[in-house]
Amino acid sequence: MDRTTVPPHISRLLRAILPVSLAALALLFVLGGISLAASSARLSNTPIVYDQTIADIILQVTTSTLEHELAGLTGERPVVVAGSVYTIATRHSYRAQAISMATRYAYEQFAEFGLAVTYHNYTRDGHQLRNVVAEKSGLTHPEDTYLVTAHIDDLPEGDSAPGADDNGSGSVAVLAAAQTLASHPFAHTIRFVLFTGEEQGLLGSDAYAADCAARGESIHGVVNLDMIGYNTGEPAFNLYARSGTYPGASGSRQLAEVFSNVVGLYNLNLAPHRIHNDTYPLRWGSDQWSFLNRGYPAILVIEDYAGYDFTPYYHTSNDRLDTLDLAFFRDLTRAAIATIAHLGHLLSSDSLGQLSGTVYEIGTARPLSGATVAASCSTGYYTFTTLTDASGLYSLSLPPKAYTLTTRTAAPGHYVSIVSNVVVITNHLTIQDIALDPWLRWYLPRIPYDP
Repeated sequence: MDRTTVPPHISRLLRAILPVSLAALALLFVLGGISLAASSARLSNTPIVYDQTIADIILQVTTSTLEHELAGLTGERPVVVAGSVYTIATRHSYRAQAISMATRYAYEQFAEFGLAVTYHNYTRDGHQLRNVVAEKSGLTHPEDTYLVTAHIDDLPEGDSAPGADDNGSGSVAVLAAAQTLASHPFAHTIRFVLFTGEEQGLLGSDAYAADCAARGESIHGVVNLDMIGYNTGEPAFNLYARSGTYPGASGSRQLAEVFSNVVGLYNLNLAPHRIHNDTYPLRWGSDQWSFLNRGYPAILVIEDYAGYDFTPYYHTSNDRLDTLDLAFFRDLTRAAIATIAHLGHLLSSDSLGQLSGTVYEIGTARPLSGATVAASCSTGYYTFTTLTDASGLYSLSLPPKAYTLTTRTAAPGHYVSIVSNVVVITNHLTIQDIALDPWLRWYLPRIPYDP
C-alpha cells in the first residue's frame, strides 16, 4: 500500500503554478462528471441476461399475496392505518379524509419495508394533496434514478369507489416491488412513487415531475403501471413508448424493449405488444406523460387497451377485485419488478464487503467533513463515491477487489490524496483512514508601523 505525497521542492513548484492547477482540477471535475454519465448510459444499453436472484425475487409475488393486498386497498377488508382499523372505501383525490388515509396507509407500508419514505405535497384548485415517495439509494451511481410508479387515487366520486383495476392493481404492484426489492443492493437509485390527482388531470405526477426537473434530477427511466389486472383472453398487454426524436423518446423505447425482453427471459405467461406513438393513452392518458413532457424516458404499462380487452367496469363502483384475472395480474407484476431490478442493476449482496474510515487533516488531526471519497479499480465498471459526515467518517459497500481511493475536500485547501491497493473482502470490514495535507500557506512579513 502506498500513498501519494508531495515532496517539499515539488510543493514550492506547485505554489508557483497554483492558479493553473486549480483550473486543471476544475476541468477534471467536469470531465469526471461526463465520464460517469457515459458509464451509466452504457449500463442502460447493455442487453439484459437472466439473473437467478431476480428470478427468485419475483417468485415471492403470488396471486394470494396480491389478492390480500388489493382487498385491503379496495375496501374488501379493513386495514390498520395510524394504529386504527380503517376501511378504504374510496381513494378519490378530493375526498380529503379518504385520500389522506389511503396515502398514509401506503406510507406506512413503505416504511415497514425499511425504505426511506416522504410525502410530496402540492396544491391544486384549493386542494392540499400529496404523493408518496419511497426510495432505495443506489450504491455506485445514486445520482442516477429509475422510477416505478402508479396512481393510487380512483373514481367514481361517490362513497364507494373500489378502483381495483384502476388503479389498485398498479398501486399494489408498486408496493410489491418495494417489498421484494427493499433488502437488495442496487447500483442505481430506485424510487417507488404513488401519485394522487391522476384522475383530475395528472395533477400529482405533474407537480412531482416539475420538481424533479427543477432540481435537475437524473431520471433515466419511469415505468408507470396503470390498470394491469383485467384480462379475458390471450394474456396480452400494451407497452406504450414515445415515437419520434423528442427528448426522452429513444430512452422510452429502450425501456419498453427491456420490459418486453424480461417477459421471455423469465418465462412469464404474457404477450407484450410494444406500441410507439405520441397520442392517447401515452399522451395525457396516465402519469408517464408528466415525465415524457419534460424529456424524461417513460413508458405506460397497461392491460390490452389497444386490443379492446379492457375492463368494462372502468370508473364505476363495480371495478372490484373479483373482476380481475389474478394470474395475469401476478405475471405482469412480476415482469414490472424484474424490469426495475434490471434497470437499477441488482448487485449481489453476498459478494459485498464494507470499506470505512476517517478522513482527517495531517498535523491537526482535524476530521474533514464533506470530503469526496472515490473508490475505483482497473477491472471494475464503476467508480464508487461517497461523502464524509460531520465526523469525517465515510462508508462504502463494495464488491471484493483491490481499489484505489481518491479523496478531495469540497473546498480548496488540501492536496488530493490517492491511496492504492486497498483490498476489500467479501463480508468483511476494511478500515482505511485517509490523511490529507493542507496547502502550504504564505505569510507576508510583518512591517512595523512607525508614525
